[in-house]
Amino acid sequence: MASRRNGITAVLFLLVLTIATGFLLCGTFPGETHFADLPRLTKTAVRATEDAAVPLRPSPLSVQTRLGATYRLAQANEDLDRFLEEAEPDLNALLDREHTFIELYGGIQQLTGRRMVEDVDPQYTVVRLDDHSLTFANPDGQAEDVTVRAEEMVEFARLVEEEYDIPLLYVQAPSKTDVSPLPDGVEDAAGREADQFLALLEKYDVATLDLRPVFRKAADSGDYAEDPLFFTTDHHWTPTGAFLGYQTLCERLAKDYRFKIDKKLTDPDSFHRYTFEDIFLGSQGRRVGSLYAGLDDLDLWSPTFPTDFTYTVPIVGIEREGPFIISLLFPERLAQQGYYDTNPYTIYSGDDYLLARAVNRNNPQGKRILILRDSFGCALTPFLSLISSECMAIDPRNFNGNQETMMEYLDWLEPDILIVMNTTGSIKVDELFPYLPTARANVLEAKRSEK
Repeated sequence: MASRRNGITAVLFLLVLTIATGFLLCGTFPGETHFADLPRLTKTAVRATEDAAVPLRPSPLSVQTRLGATYRLAQANEDLDRFLEEAEPDLNALLDREHTFIELYGGIQQLTGRRMVEDVDPQYTVVRLDDHSLTFANPDGQAEDVTVRAEEMVEFARLVEEEYDIPLLYVQAPSKTDVSPLPDGVEDAAGREADQFLALLEKYDVATLDLRPVFRKAADSGDYAEDPLFFTTDHHWTPTGAFLGYQTLCERLAKDYRFKIDKKLTDPDSFHRYTFEDIFLGSQGRRVGSLYAGLDDLDLWSPTFPTDFTYTVPIVGIEREGPFIISLLFPERLAQQGYYDTNPYTIYSGDDYLLARAVNRNNPQGKRILILRDSFGCALTPFLSLISSECMAIDPRNFNGNQETMMEYLDWLEPDILIVMNTTGSIKVDELFPYLPTARANVLEAKRSEK
């Protein structure tokens, strides 16, 4: 009996020690940072910093320093009571109680070295890739036949080009698994679905641009080791990744669609970059907590050359004017609080709006672009605005599958070129394909009727 009691005591002690470590980690690795002290990027501030060579950088303690202090305290068993007593106020002050379990659970997974963290919903299972970034991977997911989806896009392209006389270019954006492999035994069906989708579009002469090979080559070169193409904790590309996609797309637009693009507009050296460190816990990071995922930096790109835009989002009453960084970007959102309650990625373009329009006052003779896109377009469209007289962005999800309304928008806006861009994981998302009536559209309509 004594032996059994001693065993239970030992297990309980280890459990308490693990939880205590987690609490201190949460306290020293803040989950709710206040950003009120960050630089306010007003018009005056932007103009004053246009010639600055040094990025604006808050200077929080490094993660390694905090973790090192944590482990030194945790190793002293006699300090356990004081350890808990000191950690609790920090936790209460810096971490929303609703997310304590996520942080503790993720912290334990990190300590045990697990590369896969299961979720109640299998499609949100988080996997650590070879480059240490996170991705969603459904262990039970199977590749779907996307023939119907591709046929839908083929018919839409024909309609747009023949009846509206507007050229259509389909752009396949990459995902994280295109630049870093999954662990052995974990499959990614999205890449195979994208391959099938593109093959069918090309078979029927729909113009396509696959960005995945460019991103693979860039990742393999090692040039982006210190400047990643994707966020570690989020499924989106970073502004650096979006800029690489923009450069590649500009090459195609200049070659095949007669765009006149000044070299400075696609030169990264023509931009200042303002870096905010440890400011972003993305969609994957929120599933496992910052102790497991870490935190991402976020860069604000600002052209060194003069810019002047009017950016409007009619449906929500947004109208912004001025330089790139305060008209097309929303730097004031850095003042918002809470890793779990804010999304700094939407600093670019503001959000996934039904329709957003960016008029470039410095390029009135340029072509007009309309892009139908998923959320990856948020970081891309501000750059596209630099090479056009007007860049209009539509998120098809906001049409709720109503293809007639979307075609009315297309007829009304009269762009010079229509770009449709999706990531690999977006191809089988019904809400992103309200282009023509198909079997899938009918299924979606049936689901809405049931609701």
